[in-house]
Amino acid sequence: MHYSILDTIGNTPMVEIRRLNPNPAVRILAKLEYVNPGGSIKDRPALAMIEAGEQSGELTSEKTVIEATSGNTGIGLAMICAVKGYRVMLAMSDAVSLERRKILEARGAEIFLTPGHLGTDGAIEEVYRLVREDPDRYFMTDQYNNPANWQAHYQGTAGEIIEQTGGKISAFVATMGTTGTVMGCARRFREYDPDIRIIGVEPYLGHKLQGLKNLKEAYRPEIFEKKWLDEKINIDDEEAFEMTRRLAREEGLFVGMSSGAAMVIAARQAAEMTEGTIVAIFADSGERYLSTPLFLVKKKAEIHLFNTLTRSKMPFDPIQKGRVSMYTCGPTANKFIHLGECRRFVFSDLLYRYLRYRDLDVNHVMNITDMDDKTIQGSESAGQSLVEYTRYYIDRFMADLEALNIVPADHFPRASEHVDDMVRVATGLYDKGFAYEKLRSLYFSIGSFSEYGQLSGIDIDKIKLGATVDLDEYEKNNPRDFTLLKRARLSELKRGIYVKTQWGNVRPSWHIQCAAISMKHLGKTYDIHTSTRELVFPHHENERAIAKALTGKPLARYWVHCEQVHAGQNGTRAQKQGLPTLEDLRNMGYTPRDVRFWLITGHYRKPLEYGPKRLDQAQNAIRRIDACIKGLQQVDQAGNDAASTEEIDQIAYDIRQGLINAMDDDLNMPRAMAAIFRKIRRINALVSEKRLTREQADKFLNTFEDIDQVLGFFDFTPKTLPPEIEALIRERNQARARKDFARADEIRQQLQQAGVEIKDEKIGDS
Repeated sequence: MHYSILDTIGNTPMVEIRRLNPNPAVRILAKLEYVNPGGSIKDRPALAMIEAGEQSGELTSEKTVIEATSGNTGIGLAMICAVKGYRVMLAMSDAVSLERRKILEARGAEIFLTPGHLGTDGAIEEVYRLVREDPDRYFMTDQYNNPANWQAHYQGTAGEIIEQTGGKISAFVATMGTTGTVMGCARRFREYDPDIRIIGVEPYLGHKLQGLKNLKEAYRPEIFEKKWLDEKINIDDEEAFEMTRRLAREEGLFVGMSSGAAMVIAARQAAEMTEGTIVAIFADSGERYLSTPLFLVKKKAEIHLFNTLTRSKMPFDPIQKGRVSMYTCGPTANKFIHLGECRRFVFSDLLYRYLRYRDLDVNHVMNITDMDDKTIQGSESAGQSLVEYTRYYIDRFMADLEALNIVPADHFPRASEHVDDMVRVATGLYDKGFAYEKLRSLYFSIGSFSEYGQLSGIDIDKIKLGATVDLDEYEKNNPRDFTLLKRARLSELKRGIYVKTQWGNVRPSWHIQCAAISMKHLGKTYDIHTSTRELVFPHHENERAIAKALTGKPLARYWVHCEQVHAGQNGTRAQKQGLPTLEDLRNMGYTPRDVRFWLITGHYRKPLEYGPKRLDQAQNAIRRIDACIKGLQQVDQAGNDAASTEEIDQIAYDIRQGLINAMDDDLNMPRAMAAIFRKIRRINALVSEKRLTREQADKFLNTFEDIDQVLGFFDFTPKTLPPEIEALIRERNQARARKDFARADEIRQQLQQAGVEIKDEKIGDS
């Protein structure tokens, strides 16, 4: 029996973490602070600060308790003030979870919200202003400066941990917000046993972990003293979020995101220890985060893509949780792919890679058109069988994909292998009244399909005959209708390029090929159809009409199109004749890696203007990246002024998070590359100043290898120079040392002619 609910604050239980502990020789104990009556560890300092105000006489019944909070401290204060009869006013960012606001309002707290982009700092500024202007009206608990905050943990939390563990504790892990928990516990543990390792967990700059602070990005709590910590470790948002989910699924602990962050670090520490006991603070419960994306059942990706069908950016939500079905319009096997087609395939590769990077399983299908007017006529002109003729171009296409470092699709179905599927689709359309036969050819009646034109936005009445619609020798009921099955010509009949149907000997059109193949491999409705914008009408419009008319379901939920590459007006003969092939570009001195970089780093929804100057710029950018990688590979040891682990970790985090933030926003590669190059400049400075250890250089290399899973244009092969080049470099360094700059410049020109760019340090630099 307790006098009031306030008497139940503290004495929270500890449980052992078993399934998520990577090292059974080390115990991980979680102190469950959500068992406090207000639902979080903040009940402890909230009560301590109120009681300290009462004892000092600063808090009277006429005053309103006021505090800036991200939620949990405010909830504790609201509960305590409700019991004690004080009014309470709380300032908080409008970015905090809805649940926290509702809990506060239910307990009678008055809330005023401050702009979300200002975080808790905005709330602090408002509270300080109000107290300055009317000090007699308010009692400010001021958790960021109030010693009662850390004293609550010194007297309560830490003592309980010592008692519950029998004094056998090797390491203590707590996340950092106001820092009261870690400051109070550290002081008590230091007195009890100086060998207990104290670890504070801090989010990176720009984090999304509610209730935590990066001490650089916000007002620093003045109760924080770094000397009490053995180590301060930064935690990645997604690691913390995923661990929080796993704690619920695998340990039955439904906790908040700060608990997940503490558990990540506790598990890391356990993996490095041979024995001992780690205690981690689980600060609050998961119910307070249900309105956030933390516990969404679907995978963690929060990608937005521009959907051509809706003409807007939409959150990407796959049909199946964690799985993506994706179709790409492949090549026609009658020629080498040119630069514009390269963009189509590089773009689909970027999308595929990023979906995989975001932990989604992707089933990617890319068709190959090996039976249409172009391939049939080409093979006939070449005097080859259709199979022999198309095989050559298919092999070349596969070689170009490999050269461009494009991950092969999971399936490359050929049109010639799916003729029966196409006939079944055509028969279904005929039986449903969407298709009609005319002189042994089968046509789709666009007048029978009310949604025709929705994808492309085309006005049916304004379709230009002969330009966007096939006007062949076959008659139609409406010249705007399109062909499903073409009556075979005599030459095709002679060569056996046809299929026998109820309407006669026919062969499938291009439009029905893609519709039938994609449905065969991905089902009636799949997630993403991707290609080039120039194919939206009539090809994709017709594909969509075929599938929707047949099944009543949308063929694809997201239609994602990249823009075209335009040929320049001036320049080489290849340009004037059209866009060059990859082989043409090789002959001009550009590598497939240069081409990939140029195609991938522009925004996919903006057209690219082809020209050697633009590819030259891509080459220069690649060199900058290569120079950074080479510099990192050659790092030996740092000088006397090595960069801090905190700075290195933040740079690595910014590189990854910069890519993710940009790519989540409709694959915004220009923004992603800007973020990457900003950090490359900083890394280059650290390398040239000899401020990196080998371990730190490897961390950056690992980070670049990680993001290259998406980008696919980094080269991590260690570079070795021919002996004669090395000799020239040594001679030039000697010339510079004796200030013979004329000879040094002469050698530089020789090196540049050999394709070697060098970067000088100032004379006298270490």
